[in-house]
Amino acid sequence: MTGTIESKKHDNAGISPVAFILPFVVFMAIASRSPSIDAQTAVDDIAVNNYFYLVIVQVVVALSLTIFFARQYLKQFPFKIDIWGVVVGVVGVVLWIGVCNLGLEQKLLQSLGMGSWLPERVAFDPFSKISNPTQRAVFVAFRFTLLAAMIPLVEELFLRGWFVRWWEDQEWRSVKLTSIGISGIVAVAVYGVATHPGEALAAVVWFTLVSVLMIKTGKFWNCVVAHAVTNLLLGLYVVFFEQWQLW
Repeated sequence: MTGTIESKKHDNAGISPVAFILPFVVFMAIASRSPSIDAQTAVDDIAVNNYFYLVIVQVVVALSLTIFFARQYLKQFPFKIDIWGVVVGVVGVVLWIGVCNLGLEQKLLQSLGMGSWLPERVAFDPFSKISNPTQRAVFVAFRFTLLAAMIPLVEELFLRGWFVRWWEDQEWRSVKLTSIGISGIVAVAVYGVATHPGEALAAVVWFTLVSVLMIKTGKFWNCVVAHAVTNLLLGLYVVFFEQWQLW
């Protein structure tokens, strides 16, 4: 038994929480600098230009950090996926859009006289805000890269690569994804609400769904795939149906 424990410790040697936490913290710090943009913000206004460059910086920084720590990620989670990541991603986007369109959070708070409590998301339409076609194409390309690649990777590394396992046991490196209990699922759902207060109910449903995927398959990269598929389809929905509040 002692030999097995020592072997696990040896296998996890060199895996630092910094690798899982730093990209997320830096990513969120950059996002916090996002300028205030609404329907009245003028085309090519300074705020629009700032948002344009901010998205590019987020992609470049997040990609650079994840590449730098890539060996640690693959050492902890060898790349394994299956069809369930795609299935959950597709189901997840349907649930997210459906629940968001119900607007239950807003209705509940309005009934309590607190309708202004929910924050408004940036409803940024690049096709009306960015007049230069080249700049617009670059923005859309980077925005989709951010949405469908970098956010899923950075957030899942932090949330399911480190946070939920640390929540279960401070010796988190040896915690298997299949062993996460109810408290871990709830903690993930609470995180979802905290980071998506305007879509709190949708966040609870989606983050819980992906947590079930994590526990059932035990494959970390399935969670990244599910997140990426949901975000990609959500982005396409936003663009084709002009639902910019979900952007």
